[in-house]
Amino acid sequence: MPRFDKFLNPAFCANNSTSPCPNKASKANSACGRCYLVVYCSKKCQKEHWPTHKKDCNDPLAHETWKPDWHTEDRTPNFHKNQGPSEQDLNKCKMSWWGSMPALDLLKLDGNEGDDAPPKMRLLFSSSHDIRNIVETVARLPDTYSGQCEIVMNGITSAIFAQNVLLVLTAFHFPPEEAVPIMIHLWYSALIPVSLLTGLRRKLLPLIAEACSEAARKRTNQLFKWIWKKNKAVLHVELMRDEWDRLGGFLKPPSYLSAATAACNRQDVMLASNRKDNLHRFLFAQPRYWRVSTMKFWRDGILLPFGCSRKAFDTPNPLASQPLHFTPQAINKIRIFFHASRSWPMPDSADPRTSWDLVEVCTGAYTASYPAKNDLYGRLFLYIRESLLGFCRQLSKRDIKLQLLSLDSLDLPEYFNRPGEHAGFDRIETYVTAEKDVLGIDTVLNISSSMLKPKIENPMAMILVLFIRDVEEMWKKDSLDKDVARAAKYLPEPETTDYNDADLLRNRRSSSFFCNVSKLFDLYKKSAGFDALSKYELKMRGNNTIVAHWPNRPGKYASQEVFDILEASGATGCERYVEWEWA
Repeated sequence: MPRFDKFLNPAFCANNSTSPCPNKASKANSACGRCYLVVYCSKKCQKEHWPTHKKDCNDPLAHETWKPDWHTEDRTPNFHKNQGPSEQDLNKCKMSWWGSMPALDLLKLDGNEGDDAPPKMRLLFSSSHDIRNIVETVARLPDTYSGQCEIVMNGITSAIFAQNVLLVLTAFHFPPEEAVPIMIHLWYSALIPVSLLTGLRRKLLPLIAEACSEAARKRTNQLFKWIWKKNKAVLHVELMRDEWDRLGGFLKPPSYLSAATAACNRQDVMLASNRKDNLHRFLFAQPRYWRVSTMKFWRDGILLPFGCSRKAFDTPNPLASQPLHFTPQAINKIRIFFHASRSWPMPDSADPRTSWDLVEVCTGAYTASYPAKNDLYGRLFLYIRESLLGFCRQLSKRDIKLQLLSLDSLDLPEYFNRPGEHAGFDRIETYVTAEKDVLGIDTVLNISSSMLKPKIENPMAMILVLFIRDVEEMWKKDSLDKDVARAAKYLPEPETTDYNDADLLRNRRSSSFFCNVSKLFDLYKKSAGFDALSKYELKMRGNNTIVAHWPNRPGKYASQEVFDILEASGATGCERYVEWEWA
């Protein structure tokens, strides 16, 4: 049995308040028939646990009649007011580094190159945050493909880049069943078990120290590459000498921070009193018992099934007190997890649900047998666990080359045009850098087209671009009444016509799922000068082959379940992917 099995397969039986349930997790398959948040191994355990569980089962948030405070108090919600000069904004200069879009498979070989795939497929993630797209791409490599998959990931912030290095190093140097629980909690949990941290430090620190000793021979401003291997898989990490020196420090918890203090610091941001109306607006758009599940995660910050014990999670996540060094295209210096101000560094809108396909999480095969259907974060835990197991197992047997870089996106063409570097990528993913407040679409295509594999070598070569805010800003709400009417079929009828009625505000907010996004995108293309982009000899695909044009829209005939999931995901439906190929 793997030494971290209790974290890979935690005991699901919720009757663990005083001592762990003696039965194995596989026997805990009976959910509470009222809330479907927790599971038990027997009626006896369920009865014993009721005095504890009834608080969650009867939580007012889950009542059919629950309304946000601003509604019951008949007042204007704070998010419709200007923030006063004396109010502290705990979200200022913070970023959600879990990402804002579900993980995607950038290859989708079966629907693209198929049997004609070249013996080496090259992928570039030119401006990434976390590794979720790499995980999804590698985990879903088809068995029929026997060639090499070369993946380059470029990050723009040193601490998040360091986290990615540590996650991939974990996948390379632990067996899959041991690597996965470490990766889940290092990635998503604010507190982790000290045993996981001890095992991680014991394994990784000597590896990092060896690389640092070699890097010390290089000039300070010179990039140094170190290579690790696992069977046929290879990991290349390229850093400046001082960045190598800092890497090991990311595994050292801050001495000043206890688990209790870390939890309080996180709650100060996630549950800030002056943001209560924003929180209630978010909760009101969720299925009733999802609200209870959400509040549990927002309070403790530990990604586990609802009823699992948190007792072993006693150490602040060590990715703490480390400054983020941005490339010139970024402007704010923040820190990861608990930073210099000892505050939780992400905004209160950050949530791991945005990182994965929530419809698949809730309805797919990975979680189909989990009986606690309202335990959202339990389902996320199980889905991410299976995705990471697939990723780690692929690394153990496939010919995969991973290269992690931390360069300014503008410097990538020069880097890859060096003598000896390969000529062209089959896929380039640019995240949101094409938006006008980042690099802009002209700059992104200028950079990316110079690195895209020629059409004669791969006619399916493609650049993936994402637009979010630029499209949303085109929505002037001139069709609001029609859009609200389309959303109304999925939502409760408002009690009043008052502007601040919670149901009415929810209806308006959800109407973005039904606005004419094609019209909005046409307006955006005109404002951004898309006609002039033909100079790069690229064209937009009429039918995307990697990810849907509008992946977060419910569709014309969506079921109530699908609409509820998308509404609760935090998406707006205006998220637009464009796949650019050679003309």
